Amino acid sequence: MHSEVSYTETGLARWAFARHVLTVTLSLAVALIVPGMAGCTPHNPPADQASGTTQNSSEPVMLAITGYNYTNRHIGSFSVNGAGGGNIFVSTPTSGGGGSTCCVLYRPGSRVRKVVVEWQTGGCYFHEKSEVSGDVFDTLHSFSFRREVEVEPVVTTDPKVMEIHFYPDGSIKAAVTGGSQLPRLRLDGAREDKTRYPRCPNDQKPEK
Repeated sequence: MHSEVSYTETGLARWAFARHVLTVTLSLAVALIVPGMAGCTPHNPPADQASGTTQNSSEPVMLAITGYNYTNRHIGSFSVNGAGGGNIFVSTPTSGGGGSTCCVLYRPGSRVRKVVVEWQTGGCYFHEKSEVSGDVFDTLHSFSFRREVEVEPVVTTDPKVMEIHFYPDGSIKAAVTGGSQLPRLRLDGAREDKTRYPRCPNDQKPEK
């Protein structure tokens, strides 16, 4: 009886020890496998990193220049950052007064704060003698102006046009749009002042 009892206790002890060893072994295996699995977990980068682009990395585009003349006088010519915009007649309810010319460089996503606008309007006449024939004739001297103009915040996702708006009070506004728009002021083209410009002081060409 004693031996049998002793055998039974010894067998139970060995079984318990074997179970303990198995449990420790499994725990170690799990501890090693889980970090490995975590290291293999796919990492999804943000969309801008995945594509290798940033907000301001879009390719530059060339914007057509379009002028809108809300004054009552013809604008002989104008330019934006040195790029010619042509001449602009007075606007009508459906036309700004001029066509589109090329071009101003623009990078989508960037913040354009100001552009330099130069234009000619108004003027005076002076006598000029031809070096070839000796004849004297009237020549129009157009007044030139230059101004830095703030560009309105860009709202289009497909920029195509740089609009320059000349207002009756002398103010100028610039905007980047997705295409040529109707005039902001629907004015009658019959308002144009076609009276002749005055003569220049002393009937001489102004120095500036």
